[in-house]
Amino acid sequence: MGRTHLLEALAYISTEIHKGFKPFFSGASDDDKAKASATIVKRLGYLADTMAGDYVFGPDPSVADCYLFVMLLWAGKSHLDVPQPLVALRERIMIRPAVQTAMRHEGLV
Repeated sequence: MGRTHLLEALAYISTEIHKGFKPFFSGASDDDKAKASATIVKRLGYLADTMAGDYVFGPDPSVADCYLFVMLLWAGKSHLDVPQPLVALRERIMIRPAVQTAMRHEGLV
């Protein structure tokens, strides 16, 4: 059952959150960006409400958390109001040494 939930989370992040950022990358109108913001924040709220601990599935990070981390970085750059549990998740992932190394390598920190 764990693998099924992981696939479900990855599908949710890709189809319900990732695709929602299109207006921010395609030069859409402010109205379209506002609508997208509301939708993304609502969907992030669902993930925040269903977290099973510090990460999506409990005390340890999974690939879903890593994918969600990128979406949370995009949300920050888009000035979205991310639910507090996801802000905390983003910070937990951000301080990981491997993440810091990757972020420096990419010029993101």
